[in-house]
Amino acid sequence: MIDLPEATRRALLHQHGSFALAYSAAFQPGLSYFGDRDGFLAYRMVGRTAFVLSNPLADATRCQTLLEQFIAAKKDVCFAQISRPTAEMLSGLGFYINEMGTETSLDLKTFDFRGPSRRNFRTAVKRFEAGGYTARESLVAALHPDGARAISEQWRRTRTTKRHELSFLVRPVVLADEPDVRKFFIFDPSGKPVAFAFFDPVYENGMLTGYLSSTRRRLPEIEPLAGYYLLHSAIEKFRAEGVRTLHLGVSPFHEIHDKDFNKNWLVRRSFRFVYTNALTNRFIYPFQSLAKHKDSYGGTKQQTYFAVNTMPSLPRLLKLLWVCRII
Repeated sequence: MIDLPEATRRALLHQHGSFALAYSAAFQPGLSYFGDRDGFLAYRMVGRTAFVLSNPLADATRCQTLLEQFIAAKKDVCFAQISRPTAEMLSGLGFYINEMGTETSLDLKTFDFRGPSRRNFRTAVKRFEAGGYTARESLVAALHPDGARAISEQWRRTRTTKRHELSFLVRPVVLADEPDVRKFFIFDPSGKPVAFAFFDPVYENGMLTGYLSSTRRRLPEIEPLAGYYLLHSAIEKFRAEGVRTLHLGVSPFHEIHDKDFNKNWLVRRSFRFVYTNALTNRFIYPFQSLAKHKDSYGGTKQQTYFAVNTMPSLPRLLKLLWVCRII
């Protein structure tokens, strides 16, 4: 672990943060960093296992050396939700590589709200606006101090993991203003916030190119189509600003084939089991319904990968659940 200043992480994020979890890797609380001013990895230790969050924040020419140095230092290493180029490098270093689920993104230049598959967007706008609701971007500091917190806490009471926030692969919600993070709210006719959606920035070569839809929450009594209303508002504003891409995040364990790399059979079976099992979908996480929902947007999908270099893999899978605060 090194003390990598925030300014250094932010500078590297602006240059190399072209993947969906880049902002989370740079600023999620509780992460450690390995690297220097030329690039770094974000990770968290669970026992003797180092779990790396997504890709290196470094120039492509630096990544291989950074990975080799980190592996030499930590020995027992797992990488979660990495891109194919990172998976290829790790495969060459002897890692088992398993597919982890598809990430969906929308090209905002061509995306529109027409057609049967986008009906929910149009319905949401009509219903909310007919009821006197409005959706718009706002600073959290401009709201009543308890406005966003009330939404978040009441939403969490409806979740399976209601006792605490998930973390690592999901950036814990921050109920305060953050540099470059965009925050949209639905306000009822009295001006009270009743739902929100937050968007983490994505960069490339010093330019902001897109956003990740990182979290959406609503009061339990609010129409479930609130998420569509918030996304509609955000997409319209981002497109007007010339933003290129909206990332919708990963559909865990969706469309796993494992044909391209030397895979670990237990990791594959475990991922397939939690995705297809009715009980895990009902009581732990709605993997299948989430994948179906994201597929309905008709965006571009790219596979992500999980990499492990130390056997047996089962203890590492259990540690992954722990680091994500699922157990």
